[in-house]
Amino acid sequence: MKRSATVLKTALVALIIGAVSGCLVSETPVLDASNGAATPLGPGDYVSCPVDDEAEESDCEDLKISHDASGLYSAVTSSDEAMEWRFRRVARGGYAVQVKESDGYAYYYGRMAGEALRMTFMQCPSLPADLRASLIRRGDLATEDEDDFETCAVNTVRGLSKSAKAYHKGKAVDEDPLTLMISPVTTEISLQTP
Repeated sequence: MKRSATVLKTALVALIIGAVSGCLVSETPVLDASNGAATPLGPGDYVSCPVDDEAEESDCEDLKISHDASGLYSAVTSSDEAMEWRFRRVARGGYAVQVKESDGYAYYYGRMAGEALRMTFMQCPSLPADLRASLIRRGDLATEDEDDFETCAVNTVRGLSKSAKAYHKGKAVDEDPLTLMISPVTTEISLQTP
């Protein structure tokens, strides 16, 4: 399997079991058809590549993306592994993204760049301290360890949306973000005759 799908799947599995520090996760979905029906990506063929100085073209993964009328996305890799996504618009071109895994859900911030989507894994310690404290106090986020925020559970749409808005406004600071660029595949047509 290519690196971007491996990075995404490995990160998601690790996030759900709490092996990655600072993740935003939930055991049950926060977004559903009533509050997560945005459809920023059209159906079609895409390529997912890690945004990383060390990334190479071979690290990319082909995706076949579609969605139903409720806004539930299916992203199928070239090795037939399927992922389910939901999007909630939080600002112009900015989205909270819910990714389903076998053991729960992980949350990303997505920002449109033309027809492409830049998806960054949201980290609890990266949120502004005053916002994080307020969301925990209100019950929108929960954590068992308020010293290093090893894992933050997303409990409400408000907690998810405010976290994504912090990323959108550049107020969340990640030193080493896990980011993927998901771009439509374009077909080049030669205008020359054979």
